[in-house]
Amino acid sequence: MKANLFLTSLVAGITALATLGAAEKEKEKVKRPDVTDYPFWTTKKQVNAPQFVPGLNAVLQLTDAQKEEIAKARAEMAGDEAVKAAQGISKNDPAVTAEQREKAHAVIEAATTRLRDRVAAILTPEQKALIAKVNSAYASALEDIGTVYEDKFGSVKADPAARQRLQQEKNQDTEDQFLHKLDAFLTPGQKEAMTHAAEEEQSRNAGAAGVKKPVKP
Repeated sequence: MKANLFLTSLVAGITALATLGAAEKEKEKVKRPDVTDYPFWTTKKQVNAPQFVPGLNAVLQLTDAQKEEIAKARAEMAGDEAVKAAQGISKNDPAVTAEQREKAHAVIEAATTRLRDRVAAILTPEQKALIAKVNSAYASALEDIGTVYEDKFGSVKADPAARQRLQQEKNQDTEDQFLHKLDAFLTPGQKEAMTHAAEEEQSRNAGAAGVKKPVKP
């Protein structure tokens, strides 16, 4: 009987520890800063561009410490009273003057620049070099595909529906071309990190939409 009681207590203890460990892991996941939406990238038209394709931020393989520092920098910018006041300026309010809008825009632009500089200081030289390389690959993909579709768009000027379909095709071809260029210089570890991150993002998006979508291989 004593042996059975001891065994029962032992199993209960192990279960409790396992449950506690799982709970701690869940807490870590919740607390872990998320920078998947941080605009590390740059295009000709946008200095702070979001990911060109799902999972792209993961190729930087940021450490937890770097993620925490970036998240902290973003939070401090978002909490800045001057920035919040500037963001509160309505573009459509007739009572707001053009001068007030310009000042608000300048405040936000300056804060964004400070944040970008701060993030740049957090990144390693290798990560910054990779960002430049990825930006170049995306610009090249845009140019390659843009040249191919230039005449195609000219032939459907009077057909909005056809232009929309053509734009979708162009977007897909640009993404495929960009991924092909990435494949030439990303390491296996970077590719794996990107694939895993893309799957997680897709899963989160599907969950948020309340629709289950198959994960691409």
